[in-house]
Parts: sequence; C-alpha cells; structure tokens
Amino acid sequence: MDYRLINRLIFSKLREKNTYILALIVGSLINVYGQLLVPWLRGAANPLFVLIDQFQSNPLLTIFSIFLAFAFPLCVGVYSSVSTRYKNRRIESIADFPETKPDPVFRVEQNGQIVEAGEATKEFFRKYGVFDAPSLLGEDIWESIISGKASDSIGQCYFEPEDANYIVKYSRTKDEKFNIYLTRL
Repeated sequence: MDYRLINRLIFSKLREKNTYILALIVGSLINVYGQLLVPWLRGAANPLFVLIDQFQSNPLLTIFSIFLAFAFPLCVGVYSSVSTRYKNRRIESIADFPETKPDPVFRVEQNGQIVEAGEATKEFFRKYGVFDAPSLLGEDIWESIISGKASDSIGQCYFEPEDANYIVKYSRTKDEKFNIYLTRL
C-alpha cells in the first residue's frame, strides 16, 4: 500500500471546496433531523426549546453531537473519494499517458486524419505543420498500417524537420481507427 499516495489524495480532497459544501449540506440535514425533527416526532411541543435545554444542561455533549453530524459526511466523502482514486490510480495513469509523453501519441482514422492527440503531440504537430498521419509516417509505413500487413511494431520512420528517427508502433481500435505511438531514438 502506497501511504504517501494516500496522504496526497487525502490532502488533495481536503483542498477541494466541494468537500466542505457537501459536509455542510448533509451535516445540516442530519442536525435538523436529529436535533429538531426527532424530538418533534416524539411529541415535544417545541423542539427548539428541547435543544436549548440540552445545550444548557450538557453543552459539551450537545456541541459534540452537532459537530459529529458535520464530521461524518466529511469523513465519508474523503474516504470514498480517496479509496476510489486509489483503486483507479492505474487507469488514471494510463489516461494521462498521451498528455505527458513527450513523443507523439495520437489516434487517426482510416483516411489518415488525426482525430485525437495529447497536448504535447498537438504542440509537436503545430510546430512542424503535421496535419495527417501519412505526412508524418511516410506513405510506405501508412500503407502497411492500413493494409493490415504490418505487425504492431512496424519499425522506424525518419522525420526530417527534427532530423530524428522514431520507432513506430500502432494498434487498431474497436471503432476501426488506429492508435499510433512514436518513440524517438
């Protein structure tokens, strides 16, 4: 178990404004129910006087019970958020991959048009004026991808503007598009 990650997730959740808004709303509802509605349902003529009487006779217990109504939803909200994010940390990491990888990673349609790319890849495309996959990969590599004759690791392509070679890998998606992964040598 990665306790540093758990601590980071907890503090991240505690910095979110919505955490406290939710605790305030749910805590208020719990307090209204427990401090006012329950005494009224039990036959108290004026539940507000009952609450004031409880506060005068035992102020620490009354304050603690009011506080608990706010602390409970806060703790549950933090716990559920952190546990969900901790369980899904691998999925978040994979989803973040196209945004953080410095080499181009993108999705293209059968006609070579780029349909999705991370920010680093979009910047790369803007910098070098790349508008479709064949202009980046070359016609030969693009044809081998489209024809299905290539394995998932095609080999290398040379990109002249950077004077660099890239290893080209691809995978076909369920909707008949292609994910292209380039790694600079």
